[in-house]
Amino acid sequence: MFRKNEIEAIDFREFMAGNHHTQKQSPRTKNVRAMSMFFPVITPSSFFPVYDTGFALFFALFLIGSAAIAGSALLQHMTAKAGSPAISEVISSVSGFIFPVVSEAEGRTTTETKDSVPTEI
Repeated sequence: MFRKNEIEAIDFREFMAGNHHTQKQSPRTKNVRAMSMFFPVITPSSFFPVYDTGFALFFALFLIGSAAIAGSALLQHMTAKAGSPAISEVISSVSGFIFPVVSEAEGRTTTETKDSVPTEI
């Protein structure tokens, strides 16, 4: 495992001329098939199961929500920079109310399924 590398001395003129080439030893080849059986297969489809309808819907809603929040922040910034602080404040107030309400309503609809039965305590 630990090998001591031998030190090779070459002539300075030969080194500066660029004529000296050391022969590199090829590394030992490892059995890739034996090593890969211990690790799971990592593909984009294993991270994002787009053929699962529930995940696809969640991912689409996540992208739409992210775009809406970014668009609202950009519009608020542009109106404030253009000299309309009142419009910017209205956008901020509406966004601060609408986004939590929509996210809470979306969270309730995705956790409830057809088979779930409400229970009373």
